[in-house]
Amino acid sequence: MEGNHRGSSGKATSGSAPCELAWAIARGDSSAIPALLRVLHPPVSAYCRARARDGGISFAEADRLALAACRTVLSELSSPAGANRNFATLVYEIVSGAVDRAIDGTSLDTAAHLRREVLIVRTIVGLDSEQTAAVLGISPGRVRLEQHAALQSLRAA
Repeated sequence: MEGNHRGSSGKATSGSAPCELAWAIARGDSSAIPALLRVLHPPVSAYCRARARDGGISFAEADRLALAACRTVLSELSSPAGANRNFATLVYEIVSGAVDRAIDGTSLDTAAHLRREVLIVRTIVGLDSEQTAAVLGISPGRVRLEQHAALQSLRAA
């Protein structure tokens, strides 16, 4: 992502980092909403589509889930509780929860679920191991370990 950019008015512009845009929205700057959606929607959509494939839902439904999740993120940013949370974690919890609710009957054991989440967040969404660790609430070392185990099981399959 590019660095933080602000126009002459001090408002966030489309080149701003997602966290800066989120803070701007939390402060009431509605002009930051389109810029945040342009940055937020592609990885949210990619995550939803990756999970949809395993859950037996269509890409069209995954795209609807992504859009609804983005709306929920915007709504949370406007609330006092959401404005004070780590942005990446907030987005992940909202999006993964939406997909989990849409995909009923699909249950993986805890280890398989974590490995799938690590692979999706690292390879499809594109977060590094430190960002993935923060989002999933585990250590960066555990992210690398789970990713290695997931890749080994895919190679063996």
